[in-house]
Amino acid sequence: MIKPAILLLSVISLFSCQSASELKSEQYFVEGYQLYTTYCANCHQADGKGMANLYPPLATSARLSDKSAIACIIRNGMKGTILVDGKEFNRPMPANPKLTEIEIAELVSFLGMKWGKDSVYTPIETVQAALKDCKEY
Repeated sequence: MIKPAILLLSVISLFSCQSASELKSEQYFVEGYQLYTTYCANCHQADGKGMANLYPPLATSARLSDKSAIACIIRNGMKGTILVDGKEFNRPMPANPKLTEIEIAELVSFLGMKWGKDSVYTPIETVQAALKDCKEY
């Protein structure tokens, strides 16, 4: 039988082996997931596959690699027609002006780590720079 003290020391040492960047990535992913569930999953679905011909999938979106565009779209919304996986989507995405810069960074991090090719978080400085120079989507 494992003694509780040994188990506690094992868990502590496991987490102490992670770098600050790894810990921050995990934190941003978890916070981003909660924000995605609250603000995005209703349309884009929990699995990121979108909803029929109404809302585009995020899981297969090439745009996830453009963190600046994603930050601007989250903050300011999106109008017009987009083409994803050969399908046209023309429903506007509402703006989320009440989300803070850190919340947008967490969302961008979650999207990139979940369905993009990222393995680390998106720093708030990246989002701040993007939001200063947003173009309309």
